[in-house]
Formats: sequence, C-alpha cells, structure tokens
Amino acid sequence: MNIDFHAHILPGADHGSYNLETSLQQVTLARRAGIDVLAATPHFYPDHEPLPAFLERRERTERLLREALPSDAPKIVVAAEAHLCRGMEHIDGLEQLCFSGTNVLLLELPMDFSLRAYEQTIDSLLYEHKLNVVLAHIDRYAESTIDFLLDFGFQAQINAGSFCRLRTRKRSMRWANELDAVVALGSDIHGCETGYRDFLKMKEKLGGTYDVIMARTQKLLQL
Repeated sequence: MNIDFHAHILPGADHGSYNLETSLQQVTLARRAGIDVLAATPHFYPDHEPLPAFLERRERTERLLREALPSDAPKIVVAAEAHLCRGMEHIDGLEQLCFSGTNVLLLELPMDFSLRAYEQTIDSLLYEHKLNVVLAHIDRYAESTIDFLLDFGFQAQINAGSFCRLRTRKRSMRWANELDAVVALGSDIHGCETGYRDFLKMKEKLGGTYDVIMARTQKLLQL
C-alpha cells in the first residue's frame, strides 16, 4: 500500500490549494504515482485561529472535494497539520485534529523550538491527552532536536523531497533506515508544480525500507 501521509489538497483550506481545479489535479497526480491513500492535512495554527473555525473550513472543503472526486481517486483520509504552540493542550476538542478513528496527531514544530519553552505542552500532549504524536517533516530541523524528541516518545514523518536534496539526503536516509520511530512519508504537496516526482524518487532510493515504513503507516492509521 502506498500512503501519502502529508498533503495539502483541500480546496481553499490553506495555501496548498486555492481552488477545486488545483485539488483535483493534485489527486490525479497522486493516482498516477500509485498512491492508494492520500491524507489531507491542512494547516492549523492554534494561536491564530479558533479550532471551531478551522474545523468548519476543513469540513466544508473536504465535502467540496469529495463531491467532485473521480471514481478511481485514492482513498482520502482527513486530519490536520497542527502547529505546536504553547498552551495548545488546553484547547477543547483537540482530538478532532487527529486522523479519524485514531489518536494520531500530525504536529509541526516551530522553527524556534526549544524544550524549555514547550516542555509542558508536549508533555501534556503525550501523557495527559495520550496522543500518538507524529512530527511533520523532521528533515527541516536540527538532528539533535529530532533525535532528542524521538527519544522523548514522538514518532516522525519525513518529506519525500528531503531524499532528493544533497544537504538533507544523508540524514533522511539514516533516519528512515535506522529508526523505528519513522512511521510515515509524505509529499507535503502544495500546488501542482512538483507533483509526485520526489515521492517516486524517494520510493526508489529507499527500496525495501519504503515498504517497511508503509506497513507502519498502515498499522498506525488502522487501514
């Protein structure tokens, strides 16, 4: 099974797709790349928007896309890419950001992340809310930060593009091949310009490791 765990495909939900035409093109590109399951993960910024407003927009744009999907489209599952903010653990209904039927939350770190600033929040997400937190695109952050957080109890998703860039290829391969905590891979698609070229290149570079990670994703999302 080929699962794109991180994609911005809901029309008008965020800057990943501004209209239905773009979203349908994204879905077509995913289908042509052999994607079986496509996760719609629109951005959610808790310090900029109330959760009910985000959920209303996500539901509306999801419905718009589903009504227009062709019969051969990949299966669409919906969640969010939630931006880590101090105090977000106090948001009522936080679990509604998870993949449906699971406690799996895709979490984006701020670029200024430090444990001192966010320790209370991440501790609450893991141990009070009991969320299964998957860090989005870990290839963007310092190795020391990611290695520490994986030891802390997080899991991780890697972007396909990181396996195709010289400066991130080596560490992405190391993480993918050596760490059981890497449970998902994603296109992080915005628009249609790059499509799924990097995703297919990543699949080739990873070889058998790709299938191992996809099996983890399938189990994680109970597919």
